[in-house]
Amino acid sequence: MAVRHAPGEPGRVALAEETGRGTVAALLAVPGAATLLALSAGAVRVLRDRRPEGSAQTG
Repeated sequence: MAVRHAPGEPGRVALAEETGRGTVAALLAVPGAATLLALSAGAVRVLRDRRPEGSAQTG
């Protein structure tokens, strides 16, 4: 098993086969997708909990 590391960061290592752009794209896409999912779930909750405009009682 071949391992690569940056000369200035010996504690940060990666498998030699796993250093391509696809891995970097996946590592960036997963948190981005999770953020979008959380924001959309929050928006759905806010819109669902909103009162209809005519339901306010006056008087």
